[in-house]
Amino acid sequence: GANVVEKGTSNGTVTDADGKFTLSVSDNAILQVSYIGYIAQEISNLDNYGGGGGKPLIIRMVEDSRMLEEIVVVGYGTQRKVNLTGSISSIHSKELSKRQVGQSSMLLQGVAPGLTVTQRSGQPGSDGGTIRIRGIGTLSDANPLILVDGVEMSINNIDPNMIESISVLKDAASASIYGSRAANGVILVTTKRADSSKPSFTYNGYVGIQDFTTLPHKVNAIDHMILADEANANTGKSLQYQDLLQKYREFGVTDPDNYPDTDWQKEMLQTGFSQNHFLSMNAGNDRLKMLGTFGYFNQSGKLYGTGFERYSFRINADMKITKTLTARLDVFLRQNKRTQPPTVQTASLSAGSLSDFFFQMNRLPAIYPGIYTNGQYGEGATNYNPIAWARDGGSLVNTVPNALLNLNVIYQPFEWLTADILFAPNYVMAHTKTFQKEIELYNPDGTKKISYPAKTSLEEKQDRAFSKTFKMSLQIDKSITDHNFRLLLGFSRESSSNEWFSAYREVFVFPEYSVLNAGEDLNKDNAGSGEGWALQSFFGRINYDFMGKYLFEVNGRYDGTSRFIKKNRYSFFPSVSAGWRLSEELFMESSREWLDNLKIRASWGQLGNQNIAGNYPYSSDITLGQNYVFGNAVANGARLRDMANSELKWETTEMWDAGLDFTLFQNLSVTADYYSRKTTGILLTLDIPGIVGLNAPYQNAGVVTNKGWELGISYHGITGDFKYDVSANLSDVINKVVDLKGITKTSLTQSREGYPINSIYGHVALGLFKDDRDIADSPTQSFGTYGPGDIKYKDLNDDDVINTDDQEIIGSTIPRYTYGFNINLSYKNIDFSMFWQGIGKADGYLNSSAIIPLFNGGTFQEQHKDRWTVENQNPNATFPRLTIGTDNNLRNSTWWMKDASYLRLKNIHLGYNISGDRLKIIGVNHLKIYVSGENFLTFDKFWNGFDVEAPVGSGSYYPQLKSFNVGLDIRF
Repeated sequence: GANVVEKGTSNGTVTDADGKFTLSVSDNAILQVSYIGYIAQEISNLDNYGGGGGKPLIIRMVEDSRMLEEIVVVGYGTQRKVNLTGSISSIHSKELSKRQVGQSSMLLQGVAPGLTVTQRSGQPGSDGGTIRIRGIGTLSDANPLILVDGVEMSINNIDPNMIESISVLKDAASASIYGSRAANGVILVTTKRADSSKPSFTYNGYVGIQDFTTLPHKVNAIDHMILADEANANTGKSLQYQDLLQKYREFGVTDPDNYPDTDWQKEMLQTGFSQNHFLSMNAGNDRLKMLGTFGYFNQSGKLYGTGFERYSFRINADMKITKTLTARLDVFLRQNKRTQPPTVQTASLSAGSLSDFFFQMNRLPAIYPGIYTNGQYGEGATNYNPIAWARDGGSLVNTVPNALLNLNVIYQPFEWLTADILFAPNYVMAHTKTFQKEIELYNPDGTKKISYPAKTSLEEKQDRAFSKTFKMSLQIDKSITDHNFRLLLGFSRESSSNEWFSAYREVFVFPEYSVLNAGEDLNKDNAGSGEGWALQSFFGRINYDFMGKYLFEVNGRYDGTSRFIKKNRYSFFPSVSAGWRLSEELFMESSREWLDNLKIRASWGQLGNQNIAGNYPYSSDITLGQNYVFGNAVANGARLRDMANSELKWETTEMWDAGLDFTLFQNLSVTADYYSRKTTGILLTLDIPGIVGLNAPYQNAGVVTNKGWELGISYHGITGDFKYDVSANLSDVINKVVDLKGITKTSLTQSREGYPINSIYGHVALGLFKDDRDIADSPTQSFGTYGPGDIKYKDLNDDDVINTDDQEIIGSTIPRYTYGFNINLSYKNIDFSMFWQGIGKADGYLNSSAIIPLFNGGTFQEQHKDRWTVENQNPNATFPRLTIGTDNNLRNSTWWMKDASYLRLKNIHLGYNISGDRLKIIGVNHLKIYVSGENFLTFDKFWNGFDVEAPVGSGSYYPQLKSFNVGLDIRF
């Protein structure tokens, strides 16, 4: 079944069952011999072989361990990829190394079928992705379990350069070994280790500039007044800006203080820079190997006052103590520091949220003063000036140092017996310091208008979290003739405790001296609390295969958690899977020249979710710190607030999976899966009689299903000095809420029976009213006054009246299709890659100031000029007629809903590799210079100026960033 080809021609053949072949070739020919799973060879000097009595040519193929023996990290161990019976996607460091991202979660976007990563924010330090595996299966915490070298932590805690491989456990067969925390899938991250005892040193670093992928294009002051008066005229109001508009035209250029034309975006934004430096040192001997790494990442945000800084230090040590005893000792130190300006609490948004800055930046009209020519801050709109708070309003600094020790001892007294013990304490301390400065706002003549906030204040909060992970396992590997067995038994115990305290003071005589003791004693405050939980588990796995053809696996985990009452504390989570490697059967031998590694597999299992409703939802807790009035005195007290439910138990997910893997023509690999997933016992708060006097308790009542399929394809080829790798993945998931016990809501996004989670709810828009006759012939709309050019809604219940009863589910925010494809090309010393990622079907919805003209005193965007007007009664206008103070066009409806599917060039990379004797003279083994870009291009049909990856809301989010980077990779 091996391919034999005369190089540079199509002349070739395939060897028979005994490995024999006959081929006529030209003089000085070179044979190319290849077979899937083996290293390709080239044979020259053929004159002495074959022909008239020449000696036979014997070619010995060498197995390519990277293919036949490829090892995949699974729960509590590793397995050969060809023997897997579960659905696991494995990503290696080579596939991740060309991405320049600040948060490691973004490395996962688009790289594996069934894995969806959505980036909702571009804020430095908070720009990680939301990870979902095979859809959303719960109304509770839907995040997957992430383990780094066996210890639970955020993947964003790890420097991207430190990651060796990532395994995504998608089905119940592969994930049930983690039981009560695996309902949303499991991600296993393995860090790099010393690969040899030879000393080596590497450096990888880049610097880059960043900008927003998109921003809404706002109108200037004059256009704002013209359009606002058009809205006034359309709604029968007097014109507001006629006199001022004339003065703007006369004095706007010469007197900008009295006639401002403020570009709020320009005044609040700056150039964004990023830099990353990563050093690694490899050294050791046969007894001790060590890999030490140091990483530094710094990113200055586009918004004034925002930034992120990360230091990370790691030592991974491998020790061979005796012939039978080895150990791994990893030390990990990290400190993150995220900085942002604090925000003043407003009626729309709470303090501490960056949303307020972008909300105001994109809605404030240009006619309000931001900064005067003398550098003083103007009053803004109603004494609110976001420029002042972004630049000089103080700071909110979140500093998080983290220390982790991971000790893993492995004892192997016999080749078939391995004992493994792991202990990992993890200490995290978060310190948040919010210093809010009093800002003075001025009138155009230089007189003080107001100080806001009225007092400078300082609040500090410190969180201390300590977790411990202890695991021990015993593994037996035995082979009896063609029967291969593997047995794993284990025990684990995990615990976590958290304590916090905070302190507050206000009125600082010296505002630049931001320490608590510098504030006044009056109105000072403090608070504190703590909590904890523990998890204890027994787990096991049995693997069996016969001749490497018939594969069978059983997993089970018995979990107990402190989050449930004693009688519901423990539960068992089983799974079973099987596989058949058809390509190893004799009847498939004739097809090996074009089909290989053919395997079918199937699995079933149950998973749990213990991340529900806090740590102790089954108990009735007393809330302290309540104030009550008795007579004329205030007394401290306590009360019961929430009703408890002692019957609470795990959310349970049951999953079926069927998969197919095969390779075509040696280079084209395909994997496909179909799955069905059902989650029951989802926590809901059902109505209880008001006479109880307590908040309703959580109950295990909801049911959600996900059904879908996945497809992954990769192709690898070599033509002379040209190498190419192309891979693509596509997945489809249908999410459906099956049972909510009749709960219905009227909010914009909601979960309803028969529809996906977080569906969009509203009216069906039929277009714009053409004229008065069209209005007279249509059902009455009970949303205030309306006229030609306003939105016309569908009468869903046929009662000839349009009201709140005429609403339905109109869209889904959960992506139906997700896909990605990667192209890697190299020619001699040049390498080039492109990575694209996208969503095939999803709906987005913007409302309020994001897209509705003049909403709540807002302004207009350039796209609003494409509106219905009396002069040009365009029924296909993007926006209805401009109005002010009316309600009809503000209703949630399909008019404001847009297609949220997209295709985005996530990364493009071009590198030049330098090597040779000249470099080796100075001790350099490899040198690469590269340029790269992130989020360079986006193709979508979403609203102009808004990022399609954050498609729902009022536009009050930190937009995603695109970047251009220049980097250097050097190895000594």
